[in-house]
Amino acid sequence: MIALAVLVAHGIAVVWIAHSHQMAWPPEPEQIIPTLLLQPEPVKPPTPPAAKAQPKPAPAKPRSALPQPAPAAVPAPEDADIPMGAAAGASADTGMVRDLSGEGGQGSAPAAPEASFSPPPSATLHYATYVNGVRNEDGVIRWTTDSKTYTLSVDIPLPLFFGSLAFRSNGTIDTYGLTPARYEEVRGRRQPDVTTFHYAEAAPASGTAGAPTITFTRTPNVLPLPVGTQDRFSVFLQLTGLARSNPERFISPGLTLEIPIADTDSVEVARVQRVGEDTIDTPEGAIRAQHFVRLPRREGDQRRVEIWLSAERGWLPVRLRQTEPNGMQFELVYQSQEGGQP
Repeated sequence: MIALAVLVAHGIAVVWIAHSHQMAWPPEPEQIIPTLLLQPEPVKPPTPPAAKAQPKPAPAKPRSALPQPAPAAVPAPEDADIPMGAAAGASADTGMVRDLSGEGGQGSAPAAPEASFSPPPSATLHYATYVNGVRNEDGVIRWTTDSKTYTLSVDIPLPLFFGSLAFRSNGTIDTYGLTPARYEEVRGRRQPDVTTFHYAEAAPASGTAGAPTITFTRTPNVLPLPVGTQDRFSVFLQLTGLARSNPERFISPGLTLEIPIADTDSVEVARVQRVGEDTIDTPEGAIRAQHFVRLPRREGDQRRVEIWLSAERGWLPVRLRQTEPNGMQFELVYQSQEGGQP
């Protein structure tokens, strides 16, 4: 009877934890300067110097003049060293993934924009699950992709009659990352909560694209959809793809990224910061991993979410941990995988 009571208590704890919404991340007192995806203001070609008085009119004269310098010749900001955004020409306040670490280049001109996302191959990952350090049934993350579309599913069984926690995300992939189309959460035996991403499409009549929006089954609210928004689980694979494309950047001290994340009833910008390198003990031996935390969303936000990404496992997550304000912890620790070779 005591063992049964313990199992029931653990199950209730897991379900309670699953009610938490957005993940939170720890504030930095120092000023953080955006360095990624800051698009330089459009630069107009320099106005030709005042020419000697020419007879009016002189329409043919401009054709014989030397060509003006192209805008591309104007150097971009020195610290915009790796593009992690979505569409060229978007402004810095569109909500795309940004590097806020201020660890940009040391005075050298940035390289030309290039593809900055390398999705991992399809994989199935198995994790031990823990609540307050007590092990429960193993969970599974399944990542399936053909390099153009993706499906991500996370399944965590719950003890006894509680069912399971299930999370689903699907969408498309481009050179800048994941573009979720639908996100679904199922907690125990409840009806699923669904978040739908509506991207701008040209109307047949006017040919004008409408503003992108995001909708939820939990609330009638229709919210603006920031460029580059991820859902609560696609963000982990977004980080994986970004790290695979620029591994040296993801071991940089103080690396801080800003990513809009959609929950089941809201959208908030999360700041994700690298805090160091740790060693994770697994059945396959010790694995080195880069430790990231999500900084607090607001003053007094004590919910902490952490993720460890390992280059030895293709930058896939080898540990995930959420700590509630009351100290309760929910954790996934890597056990094994099929596919997704580094």
